[in-house]
Amino acid sequence: MLAWVLRQVGSDRIVPIVVSPVTIGRHSACEVALLEDQKLSRQHCVVEPGGAGTGQGGPGIRDLGSRNGTFVNELRIERTFLSQGDVVRVGGTEFAVDRMAVAPEVVEAAGETSAADEVAPARKGRPAWRGSFERVLRDLPPKNAPGDEFVIVSSAGKESDALQGKGEGPPALLLILQIAARARATDVHVEPKGSSTSVRMRVDGQMVTIGELPDRVGMLVVGMVKAACNMKAAAADQVQEGHFSSRLKPAVDGAAAAEVGPARQIDYRVSMTPSVHGQKMVVRVLDLLTAPSTLSGLGLPGWMEQRVRRVCRQDQGLLLVCGPTGSGKTTTLYNALREVDREAKNVVTIEDPVEYRLEQTTQIPIDEQRGNTFGGLLRSVLRQDPDVILVGEIRDEETASTAMRAAMTGHVVFTTVHAKDTIAAVFRLLDLKVEPYLIASALDVVLAQRLVRVLCEHCRTGVRVPPGVATRLGRFVEGKSELMAPVGCPRCLGTGFRGRRAIFELLDFTDELRDVILKDPSIQAMKKIVEGGLFATLTQSGWKLVGEGSTSLNEVDRVAGS
Repeated sequence: MLAWVLRQVGSDRIVPIVVSPVTIGRHSACEVALLEDQKLSRQHCVVEPGGAGTGQGGPGIRDLGSRNGTFVNELRIERTFLSQGDVVRVGGTEFAVDRMAVAPEVVEAAGETSAADEVAPARKGRPAWRGSFERVLRDLPPKNAPGDEFVIVSSAGKESDALQGKGEGPPALLLILQIAARARATDVHVEPKGSSTSVRMRVDGQMVTIGELPDRVGMLVVGMVKAACNMKAAAADQVQEGHFSSRLKPAVDGAAAAEVGPARQIDYRVSMTPSVHGQKMVVRVLDLLTAPSTLSGLGLPGWMEQRVRRVCRQDQGLLLVCGPTGSGKTTTLYNALREVDREAKNVVTIEDPVEYRLEQTTQIPIDEQRGNTFGGLLRSVLRQDPDVILVGEIRDEETASTAMRAAMTGHVVFTTVHAKDTIAAVFRLLDLKVEPYLIASALDVVLAQRLVRVLCEHCRTGVRVPPGVATRLGRFVEGKSELMAPVGCPRCLGTGFRGRRAIFELLDFTDELRDVILKDPSIQAMKKIVEGGLFATLTQSGWKLVGEGSTSLNEVDRVAGS
């Protein structure tokens, strides 16, 4: 078997980097335990296979907060990729990076899949790509469980037995759907590269390579999805959009069923775009299992949840949620709507597009080509006796002003805006030329949020708290000598994370805050008011999770940093 390896300089030791990450350190639990090297930290660094565990591309190396650092070619690194001929130095030990044929027994000794296992599918008449994708599926929780059953439902609502068809297309599409569901992916990218087709998925907000399909198999997968969406099969040079669904039946029960979830329908939105090597397909996965379904399930601190719940039960007011695309704003607003008595009230949503169905709610998609904009539809809805209105996004002055006036005239309005934090959201409204008196009178709560990845429970490791970090985080790490850091394993697709949690910042509109906005709105004046009360920034909310061991400091800095 041809594999990436680390050759320990001055020793016969060879460490294959094939499927699982390899941790190097002075702790006996490390895959490469160098107990006599006093310059090493307990968990010093981790070397990860390229391509998120698929073995494609050079391995990556990541320092785990070691006290003496990790060096590649005498340059201190935090994270980088390795190439053949590189020299890695950790403590007083050096390793040469090489690519060489490795005997099956050496791979087995490292706890990896043997070379015999890898070629077995090909010997049995099964293509190599299929074995690779099946290994990814087996390693996802629940480990070694059979793949779930899927039935395709076309855009016309008709069930299809296409996944039971002959050839390589049906098993390829089935494996992609199975992996996407188990990995909780939000998007699937199928992109032709010339001689092969790359399959990547967005998992917990980050792109992860799943594997490569032969070009002919990639074309079969795209063709099957086009058929399910009732798209033009021959229009390879056109941009096309469509949708289809699937019905999932779990293949496991008992405790393992908690990882897979119940039988359910999963919806998919499909976009086809011509590229240099053919059509690229991106599939948005709309799986209700991946999102909280109650306000309590969002993870809001108790006092924030009570304040949001109070707005939901008022007869008028405005809840404004802010954050970048993909930060969970729509999920938060939908769960706020679930707190409303929809039998006793007329609830209307205006969205672009309508992604999830909500019972006892009138849901209206915008269509700018026909003149159905957020502002235009909002004015129309106000003539239809609404009690609660959800406006998907405030994009312009008309929508902003109309939403504010609606909140002042006997309606509850839920909406979103793109802004980095709660105070910036207020200034975004001012920038849209909304009158200060409208903002001060209409707004009740502004909620900012981000999604941070949660460390994988199977591979996370403790690292020493550097003095500078202890000073920066203060009370959030008081009494702690270690913080948790990502490592990466097949169960988390080599990322070190599995799942996401939201962090929040809530700005409660008090009379003092309204006075500032009416008289002389400034960031400093608003900060002075809010910091005198119960207020936690997005970063501080993230630090709390770091102290609990749920996520890493680097992840919080990435998501919530300025």
